[in-house]
Amino acid sequence: MATTTTKIGLKKPSITDEIETTINDLSTNFQKIDDLSEEYASSPPLSGNFNATKRFWNNYSLSSGYVGWTNIRTGTCAPVWEKLKLYSVGSVVVPERDNGHFYTVIQTGHSGWTEPIYPVSDNGQVNDTRGANIRLSSHLYNLNDIALPTIDNGRWYLCIQAGESSNLEPTWPQVDGATVIDGNVTWRSYRIAKWKESGPAALFKPFGKIE
Repeated sequence: MATTTTKIGLKKPSITDEIETTINDLSTNFQKIDDLSEEYASSPPLSGNFNATKRFWNNYSLSSGYVGWTNIRTGTCAPVWEKLKLYSVGSVVVPERDNGHFYTVIQTGHSGWTEPIYPVSDNGQVNDTRGANIRLSSHLYNLNDIALPTIDNGRWYLCIQAGESSNLEPTWPQVDGATVIDGNVTWRSYRIAKWKESGPAALFKPFGKIE
């Protein structure tokens, strides 16, 4: 009968074991060794699910910096949100300032000019239109202001030429990147991206500072 090693619990087949039992034990051993083997990377991961304590060693030979990164929270890795980026359904991000959560796009669209205020409640949702307001007539708009049509059309509009809006609301374009002149203001069209809270985010921290 096989016995087990003390440190990592590998099975040591006995000479009396049957061949099938021995092969299964060795297969289990190989998988356990692989699971426990060290991994190397040039930076923390931006995708995948990881348990707390997962560690990656820095594979660059450095005279300064850190020797690696360790995960301090079980969860999902994702890249940090970026402004004016087209996100497709299923894309994931984490906030620039960690809040313990990651977010999934549930409506394809462009992110806004300013990072949204993310909900932290389970499955909470938010449109990526922070700072947006319904467009006003005869109003002075500044560069990078965001306007929404009086009648929602699923899009937001970025001010790319500052000025005063017209008395009449323009006919809003429905194509990403298309522009429209509104008095002295020029607007650029983007479809609204929508985010949903999707669970805990992994958080990798550097360790082993090299002086």
